[in-house]
Amino acid sequence: MRMTKLNHLKYLLCFFLPGCVVWFLSSGPHTAIEALLWTTPLWLLILLDWLSPKINPEINNQVSAIFYDAILYALAFLQFLIISLLLIYASQLEWGSAQEIIASGINLIVMRILVGTTSGSSALIVAHELIHRPRLHLRVLGRLLLYTVCYEHFVIAHIRGHHFSVATPEDIATARQDENFKNYWKRVSLEHFKYAWHSELKRLDLINTPIYHYKMLGNSVLQGLIIEIILLLLILIIFGWAAVLIFMYQALSGVRLLETINYYQHWGLAQGKAGNTLAWVNQSSITEYALIGLSHHIGHHQNAATSFYQTPYSDQGPKMPYGYFVTNLWVKINNKSYRRISTNILMQYLH
Repeated sequence: MRMTKLNHLKYLLCFFLPGCVVWFLSSGPHTAIEALLWTTPLWLLILLDWLSPKINPEINNQVSAIFYDAILYALAFLQFLIISLLLIYASQLEWGSAQEIIASGINLIVMRILVGTTSGSSALIVAHELIHRPRLHLRVLGRLLLYTVCYEHFVIAHIRGHHFSVATPEDIATARQDENFKNYWKRVSLEHFKYAWHSELKRLDLINTPIYHYKMLGNSVLQGLIIEIILLLLILIIFGWAAVLIFMYQALSGVRLLETINYYQHWGLAQGKAGNTLAWVNQSSITEYALIGLSHHIGHHQNAATSFYQTPYSDQGPKMPYGYFVTNLWVKINNKSYRRISTNILMQYLH
């Protein structure tokens, strides 16, 4: 019984990578070698995810919701802190000599890897949960987190689109069978924005109306774009060109990681509802705890308002052979292998 009560403490693993990134940013700038060595925590997390035992998670009813909400608030705070430290760090880089250019360039690359990963695997996961919450201040916090990667229109594309058409041919975010990630990324990055924009035009009854119409100010996608442009201008003015460059680079990296997760969560399930599944099943313990229950994705689609930790685990779907951290690399480095093996698993599940 005592072990059951303490089981929720495993979710504190979600602070490992953001904590390391805060340490890296607050102790820099670093030499080129030092900066590269700071990627070790990420590779360690990937290795542990590859070796982690498979589990069938259960809802821990012994735990207060306050504990998990505190984790969400803390992760949100860490994201804002990380972005602030990122901008300060970038503004301190030196570009006067060839050696400084090399060291600063490597620092920017490492910042993109680490901050892009925390933005995609930590901040956006928190934002994903919060935008579904019924309380207004939590939804606002979720939107603020999306601004840190300039992806605020995801709220509309995800809630109005993905959750109503998941695992069907109409869903933008459901990867088609044998669709490679390169084509998927090009498709969703454009189609999500187009869907969100058109959805707002429809809501405001502005179809075929000029963009300068006064009612267009009520378009939340336009509002988001204006805020994001102002944010980029402020970063440029206050912190300089390197800061705005790395901010945009980490934002692109974070969004790409988010869409990578969407890619393999629903890959090949365009007829999923007929096949009695909405998503792929993942049983990695590292994925479960480091990503605060995100892998309960089938249950999330069955009841989106439920917190991730309270979302029932379901094994009604094809099972991913690796955790999310490993699969992120697999999808991008050897997508052909990913699709071949996933096709075999999917065919076995359906038959």
